[in-house]
Amino acid sequence: MSRNLWLAAFCLAAAVPAHAQVQPDFYNLPDKVKPGQTIIVIDERGAEIKGKVEEVSGSKLVLNYGHGAIDPSLPTSRTFAPGEVQKVLKPGHLWDGAVKGAVIGVIPIIVLAASEDCFDCGWGQAAVTTGLIGAGIGVGIDALFGPKTVYRGNVRASRVSLTPILGRERKGVAASIRF
Repeated sequence: MSRNLWLAAFCLAAAVPAHAQVQPDFYNLPDKVKPGQTIIVIDERGAEIKGKVEEVSGSKLVLNYGHGAIDPSLPTSRTFAPGEVQKVLKPGHLWDGAVKGAVIGVIPIIVLAASEDCFDCGWGQAAVTTGLIGAGIGVGIDALFGPKTVYRGNVRASRVSLTPILGRERKGVAASIRF
C-alpha cells in the first residue's frame, strides 16, 4: 500500500472511539424543584431513589435520602451529575386531585340549583354527593398517573464511529451514527 493510504487508514482507525461532544446539564431543573422538596430520581441503571433536594444547579443535584438515620455508617445523600440521571419525578399530593375532582363534581349541581327557584329541593345533599364522587375520581386519577416528570436526561450519549475497510479490491469507510 502507498504511504498516503496507510496514513488515511491510521487516521480513520484513530477516529473510531470518537464521541460526539455533548455537555449535558440540568437545563431547567432548578426552576422546577427547590431545596426541601421531595423528588424521585431514576439513575442511569434504572434505580429509583426518593429523597429531599439538598441542592440543585445546572451541573449537579444533591439528594438526601436519609438512610443515615437507620444506620449512621450509611451515607445520607448522593450527588448526581446530569449524565447520571434518566428522569426526575415530582410526586404530587393526592389531596390536590381530591379538591379538583370535588369542585368539578359540584359545579353542575350549583348550575342546576341556580336555574330553579326551589330552596328546599335537596340541592345541598346532591352537591355533597357529587362532590364526594368527584373527589374520589380525582384521587383515582392522581394515583393512576403518578408523579410528574420534571426532567429527562440523555444517559446514552450520541456516538459517531468510523471504521476503515481495507482489502485487495475494497477501500472505504464504514460510518455509524447513534443518537
